[in-house]
Amino acid sequence: MDGVGRLRGSLGVLGPGLAVALLWASAQVASAHHSLGGEFDTRKTVVLNGVVSRVDWANPHIYLYLDVTDSHGKVATWQLECVPVAMAHKAGVSKKMLLADGAHVTVDAYPARDGTPNLGFMAKITYVDGHNFQFAADAAGAK
Repeated sequence: MDGVGRLRGSLGVLGPGLAVALLWASAQVASAHHSLGGEFDTRKTVVLNGVVSRVDWANPHIYLYLDVTDSHGKVATWQLECVPVAMAHKAGVSKKMLLADGAHVTVDAYPARDGTPNLGFMAKITYVDGHNFQFAADAAGAK
């Protein structure tokens, strides 16, 4: 068998193995993506008041970091997952808008289903002038 024949034979054996590896890798990516209700408790809402300290504008989801000061002056940073970048763009939302120029904002968030502290999904962000962006169904019925 010449060099080309051996290469073709090797690829023939490698082909199905490569296909299985690619299918396995795609399944891992698909399973890594979660549903909103799978990670966050959409039956409960926490209302947070604070200042946006950082926005990670990246896929698969935008993350907003909100510094919330309690009644004792202690600051806790909440990590709030949001929609994918493409969805934010489509809605006309930019990273600069989410940063709010250091102004106070109010966030309605769904807390982590597993109880992880200071982790949630940002359902709505409201600015001091009253305008807001809604990223999930109205959380008014949640407690």
